[in-house]
Amino acid sequence: MNTLKLRRPFLLSATAFAAFVLGACGGSADSPKSPNISSTPAPNQSPATSPEVANPGEAAVQKLLGKWDGPEGTYLTVTEKMGADGKQQLPRKFEVEIKDLDKAEKFEGTAKAGVIEFTRKGKIETVKAATGAETGMKYLEKETNCVVVTKGSEGFCKKADAPAATTTPAAKAPEKAPAASPSASPKK
Repeated sequence: MNTLKLRRPFLLSATAFAAFVLGACGGSADSPKSPNISSTPAPNQSPATSPEVANPGEAAVQKLLGKWDGPEGTYLTVTEKMGADGKQQLPRKFEVEIKDLDKAEKFEGTAKAGVIEFTRKGKIETVKAATGAETGMKYLEKETNCVVVTKGSEGFCKKADAPAATTTPAAKAPEKAPAASPSASPKK
């Protein structure tokens, strides 16, 4: 019976201590602090994200730069114009060159909301990213990396398989050369 009397206070003390520890770790006193702690890192994480995520319009404009090929030798070239000091102008300015079947024309463009706007024959037009199907041109419908100015008549693409085609013949040429060498050896 003496052991029973000694166990009860010990068990009560152990239970009280466990309740205190659990209350301190997950109790309601710390619950309001948890949202404050979790909300603090969120603003710190935003600046840490890449600039492309922070400004999707800027990333979209960067993807428009370069030469884009169209049907029958037509093309569109977008280049950024720098200031006299060689630095980027604000607002950003671009040179848009469009070569159709007859002639090549250059226009000054400005970046706006992920597209490049320019004026041609008194009309504001845009260069924007598109798929081949979005260009409205049958010749380009299977392409994926394209831009469009006028749907159905002015679409241009960068073909992903163009670099591979230039490397394939170079790879085949060395294969043929060793085949010729062994056949030349038995003739001697």
